Amino acid sequence: MNRLFDDAVHGAARFARGGACKLLALFMLGLSGYLIGVAGIGFLTVWVFLSLSMALGKGYAALLIGLGLTLLGAGVLALFWRWSKPAPVDVAQSRPAAPQADMDDAPSLIAFTAAFVLARYLTGEKRD
Repeated sequence: MNRLFDDAVHGAARFARGGACKLLALFMLGLSGYLIGVAGIGFLTVWVFLSLSMALGKGYAALLIGLGLTLLGAGVLALFWRWSKPAPVDVAQSRPAAPQADMDDAPSLIAFTAAFVLARYLTGEKRD
């Protein structure tokens, strides 16, 4: 019996290690893809700068690239804000129905009302 339990625990540990290795491999693959993409964008930016600097000069090339990247960033932020907003909720449909008074709740309602009236009477706030 103990041998069966040990085999089961070791099997679960091997499965967890395999899953962790697979998850780590996927993470490393995604990270390397991200870094390669960033390097590619950097090289494209340098190429655009060199091309524009030959045509317009270094100052205008830097200005156009800066404006372009600023507009791209603003567009990405606008999309992020638009997608991150929760969907509008229709209040008429989401409002729960008023709970119905059950006959089982009648004794607690009577006790609460009596306590409330008694408290008002004892504090002298009774105006009726």
